[in-house]
Amino acid sequence: MQFREQGKKIQCIRSTYDSASKRSHQKMVAAFDRYADKLPSAELEGLTAAERQELGVWFNARQAVKTEQMNQYRVMSAASSLAQLGQSIKAMGEAMTDAEAAATWSALADVAKALRKAGHPKPQRERPAPAASAQADLLADSAP
Repeated sequence: MQFREQGKKIQCIRSTYDSASKRSHQKMVAAFDRYADKLPSAELEGLTAAERQELGVWFNARQAVKTEQMNQYRVMSAASSLAQLGQSIKAMGEAMTDAEAAATWSALADVAKALRKAGHPKPQRERPAPAASAQADLLADSAP
């Protein structure tokens, strides 16, 4: 069984060997949407049990790669997304509901927990150096 992504469809192609002509013949036996998150059962009725199993293994591997790529994208764009979120909240002012604010705080706590578990400690804030004191040294002036 071969699987080919053609346009917006994934085609399932069965190859059969014809001993009379000594050639292999290919026939498309099923097709389904390329962007499907799960395998549709209606479109796969023409497949045998072994072909369904092979398609399931291929589809699960494809979904795993897709999930990994999405996770990488989310991690790469997290800082800019959070910065944009902060700007949006500042711009909205009081328009955010209490439920939305609570959900946002909860999500931020989940992000902080995930960062700690992944071994990324919270960086220390840079504090400004203490300003030089303008106080005069009284003992220095009284020394003989």
